[in-house]
Amino acid sequence: MKNYLIDTHAHLDFPELHNRLDEVLKNAMDNDIKRIVTISTNLNKINKIIEISENYKEVFHTVGVHPNEVLKDKNNSNYEMIFDLSKNKKCVGIGECGLDYHYGNDSKEEQKKSFIIQIKVARATNLPLIIHARDADNDMINILESEYKDGPFKAILHCFSSGKDLALCGLNLGFYISFSGIVTFKSAKIIQEIATLVPDDKILVETDAPYLSPTPIRGSINEPKNCLITAKFLANIRRCEFSSFVDQLYMNSVKIFDKIN
Repeated sequence: MKNYLIDTHAHLDFPELHNRLDEVLKNAMDNDIKRIVTISTNLNKINKIIEISENYKEVFHTVGVHPNEVLKDKNNSNYEMIFDLSKNKKCVGIGECGLDYHYGNDSKEEQKKSFIIQIKVARATNLPLIIHARDADNDMINILESEYKDGPFKAILHCFSSGKDLALCGLNLGFYISFSGIVTFKSAKIIQEIATLVPDDKILVETDAPYLSPTPIRGSINEPKNCLITAKFLANIRRCEFSSFVDQLYMNSVKIFDKIN
């Protein structure tokens, strides 16, 4: 195995991981996960995320507002603030942002507004947009296709758990699709099918730690080290040799996150 894995999406500022961060990062390194992107969900907490990435050379970060946080963050549509924070040398993406109608039925319009603003920042900065989509596929497709017509932008459909139509929409726009431990669940047959259809140069792996531990450790606190389990599962269902798959994942990760070094 020439290269290492990059956990393209984790939440190292969440207490389950932050309270033992040195141990979590050592565990990752011991399992050949040597870069981690810690993801912003609320701009009120961005300083903690920046601090983590500045204190640990293997950690990079994003800036943005999660759809479930829009009502808790008065800056959820503050273009200038997000744009300015994105200039940090270790900021590698915008988001995570998007639409979540599973938990956010009362904030749909605020979610859409915040999402579109973050698309505009991604377009202006040429940083990849980290997209969260849950129970909102139709509106998500409409916004992505409409905004792309106004000018291209780079994006990742993170922790993919949506339908085939959204996957195809993303691939048609040149986006990457990232798979978490969800793909290992017995109930995830459709997601597994989609994971076999994603082109080699568009697939990514992530944990979404501390959530969504893969089988067989489902239910435990997830850590970046468990990228290894998900990557092995993906290589198996895609019927490819593991070390070459790791090389592909590495190349994809550093291509979309081109500030990672």
